[in-house]
Amino acid sequence: MPDAHDLLAAERFLAAEARIAACFEQTEEAIAPLLRGMRATGRTTYVTDPERGVIWGHAFLRPPYAPSVEAEWFVGWGLRFPDGGSGWNGAEPRLPTTPHAIVAVGASGVPAGSPSTVLRARLPRGWSALSGEAAFLAASRPLLELPADPNALAAALAAWTAERIDELRSFLPGVAAA
Repeated sequence: MPDAHDLLAAERFLAAEARIAACFEQTEEAIAPLLRGMRATGRTTYVTDPERGVIWGHAFLRPPYAPSVEAEWFVGWGLRFPDGGSGWNGAEPRLPTTPHAIVAVGASGVPAGSPSTVLRARLPRGWSALSGEAAFLAASRPLLELPADPNALAAALAAWTAERIDELRSFLPGVAAA
């Protein structure tokens, strides 16, 4: 059950929710052509994931961008608040300890001997490997490195996210072939 602090936090979130939604909408518009090219389905504008301290959207991938057909592969994008969750603490290299933008790729229902070993062996520059999580790779950028102006921040976040997803488009088919 929520306590008084939870209710105050919810009140503050609701006041900011329209602005957050607009930011995610701008990012979704920027990445939609890339996702279509990856045969992505089931896009979600955004959801909250308190376990990982993240607000993010995601889409499911199809071959050749899904490294195996035994699992449901996804790409996720959004904002991570490290103090809000403990997931992804074991990333190598370590993810920022301040709020940051994130793009991750992973799978649910991965069988034993999953592609995580292959992903680690071919880790692109600027990406972190995650262990013990559904996501196997994550790229991040501290929000402090993005413009402070809300419109410029949303545009920069959309552009950075599109660049990371474009990297995945060139990287993931090679993992699937390995």
